[in-house]
Amino acid sequence: MAARASITVGNYVYSAQDAQKTISMLDELWSYYTQSSRIPDGWLAGARGFLAEMSSLGGIKLPSLENVDAAFIALTQALVAKYKDLTDLQIESLLAASWRFFPTMRLLNEEHTGTIAHLHASKGLPKKAIDHAVISWKGVEGDVQESRVHHGRPWQALCIWSTDAIDTLRTQGHPIGPGFAGENITVAGIPAGAFRPGAHFRIGAVRGFISAYTIPCSQNNDWFLDKNIMAMSHERGDLSRVYAMVTTCGEISVGDTFELFTDR
Repeated sequence: MAARASITVGNYVYSAQDAQKTISMLDELWSYYTQSSRIPDGWLAGARGFLAEMSSLGGIKLPSLENVDAAFIALTQALVAKYKDLTDLQIESLLAASWRFFPTMRLLNEEHTGTIAHLHASKGLPKKAIDHAVISWKGVEGDVQESRVHHGRPWQALCIWSTDAIDTLRTQGHPIGPGFAGENITVAGIPAGAFRPGAHFRIGAVRGFISAYTIPCSQNNDWFLDKNIMAMSHERGDLSRVYAMVTTCGEISVGDTFELFTDR
C-alpha cells in the first residue's frame, strides 16, 4: 500500500521521502549512538526490546538478537524491503517508536554549560548570521535547506556545532568559520567531543536532543584545504556537526546559556 504524501507523528510532519529515508537509516542511526561508547547491559536490553517492537509494528520476522548490531542491519533491510506494503499507521508507529527509543541511548551523567556564540539561518552557504531565532518543531524559522534529499527531517531540525571544533579546524589550516558549514547554532565553552547523539540540551525554554551526526557534503569543499571535508566527519574524530530534534519550542538569542547533558 502506498503511503500518503506526508506522515504526521505528534508535532512532527514527515514528507513521504523523509519517512522512508528515516526507516532506511535505522541501522546507521544505531551506529551513531554506539560509536566510541561503552554499551551498558541496560542499553542492550533496551535495544533488544526496541528491535522486537519494531519487528512487530512492521509485521516482519524478528531477527536474531544475539548480535544487536547485526540485528539492526537485518531489521532495517527487512523494513526497507517491505516498505511499499506498509500502511500509513504502521509507518507512523515505526517513526514514533524510533524517537521514543533513540533519545534514551545516553547515560546523561555529565553536564556542560556553554553559551550561544552565533546563530545562523538562510538558504545556501555560508548561512547568514542572526541575533535571535524562533525555534519551532521544524527548526529555526526562516532557515531553508537547498536540498531535501539528505536534510530537513524532524530529527534534523537544528544543526549544532562547537566553536571548539571550528577553532581546531582553523589551526589545521582550513579556512572555515561559524555558519560556513550550515550550522544554525554555534556553541562556545563546551568541548566538541561532548556533542554526541543521545545528549540532551536546554536553551532557556527550548529543549531538544542530539539525534545524529551530520555527514559532510561537497557543498563544504571551499572551507577545507584540498576539499578535505572528512576532517569534520565523526569517523575521523570529535569535530563533527550534529543534528538535533526539538522537543519544546521557544525563542533563543546569541549570548544565551546552552546546557548540554551527556556522558562526557
